[in-house]
Amino acid sequence: MTSMKRIVEPEWLDTLPAHDPRAVRSRSDLHRINRLMRNQSVLGDALDGIVRGTPSPRLVELGAGDGTLLLRVARRHAKRWPRVALGLLDVQPVVRAETLTRYRELGWDVRVIGADVFDWLAHAEPGDAPIVVANLFMHHFEGARLQALVDGIADRAHAFVCCEPQRSRLALTGSRLLGLIGCNDVTRHDAVASVHAGFIGEELASLWPHPEEWMLSESPATPFGHLFTAVRRQH
Repeated sequence: MTSMKRIVEPEWLDTLPAHDPRAVRSRSDLHRINRLMRNQSVLGDALDGIVRGTPSPRLVELGAGDGTLLLRVARRHAKRWPRVALGLLDVQPVVRAETLTRYRELGWDVRVIGADVFDWLAHAEPGDAPIVVANLFMHHFEGARLQALVDGIADRAHAFVCCEPQRSRLALTGSRLLGLIGCNDVTRHDAVASVHAGFIGEELASLWPHPEEWMLSESPATPFGHLFTAVRRQH
């Protein structure tokens, strides 16, 4: 079967004000889509060995939105991941106070970072090497901007884990059926666009700089998801 050409186009949710009713509804739809894709389980399982093997682990989620995806991961893993410091980064963060409270009740030190990802990457603190996480984020970028994002993460992070849409006919069919579970027009448009912009094979690994310094893994995670991990080798 001929692979689908990767096409990146603007997604409607990114153009709407954070508190627009259609945007609020679409973010709610995304919670269901993440559950259908099993993204929290995929990310949690991929992060488990990395976090448990890291003294005083610090996580930063790129494009964190309302911060609830990693909260579900935290609820599952908090007993094995004590004293995690978490930064929730988004250019338009919409994290509610009760979400932060729930993180803190699990023993996590959490803060919201309202910043553009490239600005954040450009202002790394000396010696700062967090575990960087992204969910349905990397597919928004292409060409030189995607390469710059990959380079910036590799330069700053101790490890990187991301779950993205799989660019496949099956995933495209699934994205076109989301109206059946009540997703709104924004979500239906963006889901199809996300699949077209998704990844297959080793497309992210091929962009990763100095691969000999990293343990890289890239593969389908679920029928609709694509997982990439990079862990810096210990010298």
